[in-house]
Amino acid sequence: MQLFVFFTPSAILPDQAQAGDVYIVIDVIRATTTMTTMLERGARRVLVAESIEQARAGAAAHPGRALCGERNVRRIAGFDYGNSPREFAQLDLTGRELILTTTNGTRAFHACPPETIRLAGCFRNAHAVTSAALRLARSHDRTIALVCAGEFRYFALDDAVCAGYLAAELLRLATLHEAEVDAPALTPHESALAAMALYEAFKPPRLLECSQSSLTVLQAGLVDDPPFCMEIDQSTVVPAISGREADTGLLIAEPLAL
Repeated sequence: MQLFVFFTPSAILPDQAQAGDVYIVIDVIRATTTMTTMLERGARRVLVAESIEQARAGAAAHPGRALCGERNVRRIAGFDYGNSPREFAQLDLTGRELILTTTNGTRAFHACPPETIRLAGCFRNAHAVTSAALRLARSHDRTIALVCAGEFRYFALDDAVCAGYLAAELLRLATLHEAEVDAPALTPHESALAAMALYEAFKPPRLLECSQSSLTVLQAGLVDDPPFCMEIDQSTVVPAISGREADTGLLIAEPLAL
């Protein structure tokens, strides 16, 4: 089994993907942290929209869904909520369906090959998502890929650093399991080695001072969001794409059964 990091969604090689490969999408500041928090607070599912138009159409087709999202950090006009995980952490979302569209993160889910297993990863669910990914990849003897959402289609330090932390955790867990059972080894590609080196150089809290994503959110006045996104292993929820809604094209994210 191999472990890759794609530092932007455009680096994905769809022709090399196989059914059962596990892709962990990372938009740590803030979309995948937000999705994790939404489901932790009781949301039934999160509908992942590639565009504002698709989000609005999905809400019109299914009244009662909450519209959530941002463009350039700011809540989209007419939407019920923005993309603040700290805000969602204070809400009771039991049984609700939420539609989410963001500048970078939600597009990354749509960029992943449809035959892959797509999970949402962040610092907050790091142990849960890596444990789940390793279990799923081993059940099919498949590749694990960490997909960084990036910033406006470019490299984003925060996502790369989070990918480095998740890569290190995957390798740690894989080594433990190899000692316990006759399991295949997980071999890191050089992209994973690079991500782990970035984590060591910019691990939180230094990341908050160097990441453009963090600085942009702080400048917008959402001062509680970046520190919230840096908290490690605060959630056991793993958002997983379970399918695509036929009438809207929205991707359906639900809690993975662990």
